[in-house]
Amino acid sequence: MPGTDTTSHAIRVAIIDDHTLFREGMGLMLNLEPDMSLVGEASTVEEGLTVIARTRPDLVLLDLRLAQARGVDVLARLATAAVAPRVLVVTAFPEEGDIVEAIRLGARGIVLKDATRQVMVSAIRAVCAGQTWLPADLSVKVITALSQTAYSCMAERVGLLTPRERDIVVLVGQGLKNREIADRLGSAEKTIKGHLTTIFYKLGVQDRLALALLAVKIHLAPPSPR
Repeated sequence: MPGTDTTSHAIRVAIIDDHTLFREGMGLMLNLEPDMSLVGEASTVEEGLTVIARTRPDLVLLDLRLAQARGVDVLARLATAAVAPRVLVVTAFPEEGDIVEAIRLGARGIVLKDATRQVMVSAIRAVCAGQTWLPADLSVKVITALSQTAYSCMAERVGLLTPRERDIVVLVGQGLKNREIADRLGSAEKTIKGHLTTIFYKLGVQDRLALALLAVKIHLAPPSPR
């Protein structure tokens, strides 16, 4: 799957943003990095989906606010794709509701448009390596959307999980999709879905975002190599 190996080739990046200057600036920045290359750009949802299908990038830099549509519309369309690139959201308007929706739809990280070049390239590398990237202040905002009491209760219930269920929680926290988790653990995708249903019940979480944030919050150890 694209984006799962960044050691054998340059990270292929596509940009979907309706600001020409931002796209040009990002293109110049990416081409300065020896392990990255810009393979396509677009300013609308439809153009972006066409570019993704044609260039098969490892990662998409996606603006949440496009002139003719919302950036999350791209995420919604990619959610049904058999093979999809990882998505790193770039935004100048980090509204909590938009960010939560983007993560629920599969975004692997958020970077503010006023971030430094080093932060941007670090985020790209991290997301392509399977990690989740959230600025510290945004992490706090999203996490505190759930009460501290609820998190304490969830953390206490982690002891109810089997070793395999704990491994799945960690991989969800790292931003992996069900198919990727199945590949990592040597299981069928439907088996992972079944485990997640049980995990949600045991921990009392409502959705994948809450589960991912819980994994990050309580610092669960990564799965042992098998």
